[in-house]
Amino acid sequence: MMTFITEDWLREHFGRTTGTEIQLPAHARLTPAARSLIEDRHLVVKFINADGSVFVEQAGADGKVVLAPVHVLTGDAEHHAAHCALCQQVVARKSAAMTHLNASTMVAKNDERIRLRGLLDSTIALAIWAQTEFDPQGRRKALAHMLADIRSWLGNVLRAEVSGEPMPAISMGDLDEARIHSLSHQPLKELGHDHIVPALEHGASIARLNLLRARIRECEVQAADLYIDRDFELSRPDILQALNRLSSAVYVLMILVLLQEAGKPLPNLGGH
Repeated sequence: MMTFITEDWLREHFGRTTGTEIQLPAHARLTPAARSLIEDRHLVVKFINADGSVFVEQAGADGKVVLAPVHVLTGDAEHHAAHCALCQQVVARKSAAMTHLNASTMVAKNDERIRLRGLLDSTIALAIWAQTEFDPQGRRKALAHMLADIRSWLGNVLRAEVSGEPMPAISMGDLDEARIHSLSHQPLKELGHDHIVPALEHGASIARLNLLRARIRECEVQAADLYIDRDFELSRPDILQALNRLSSAVYVLMILVLLQEAGKPLPNLGGH
């Protein structure tokens, strides 16, 4: 059965993050307004059918848009011969000690970039776990969208690390990096609640968010080990900055949850 995806549906089910990836049912069709929103936000759209196979849109021989199958993990339609990063030879059979750095390069599983990707993977898992407590249709609707943005940006960090593409400045809802930094450093002035030290009495939601915040900081430290050389030259300042601001974004979200659970109105987060 065909499903039509509208602009309102996209806004309701996904965050406001630019350049992120969204997944839609293979039988879905996009309205013109939905396509315009996707183009404006530079979203990557993948379609998934009932058995989990992944497709992307491409122009067919007759010029019509068709769904073409791609690899469920890499999103690539082609197979690439993998070369060993050490000896540059084609790897005919991958050993248990090796893994893909990218589509064409194999490295040891203890490579520092693989270690960072593993941390990012588990951090994304924590973000999704935290999302299960935030009903996007209930009283936490606005906060759920903020958490969705954080999860999307974590995926973008992982994609930027794997692809080498530049990482754009992060956002959370309508908050840009500068505003997130200000809110996290001056919460009493900006949010009406001072800094918090998470404790048992704060409850499960804040405990989960704090675990996510701490894991993002671990990613930042691992990224610093990877990207800062002995001369303090930084090869990926974009990724390090993104992780730093994402941990701040989670901290801001923690305070907003605390305010909401105390029955207090959420503050106006606009700039001053």
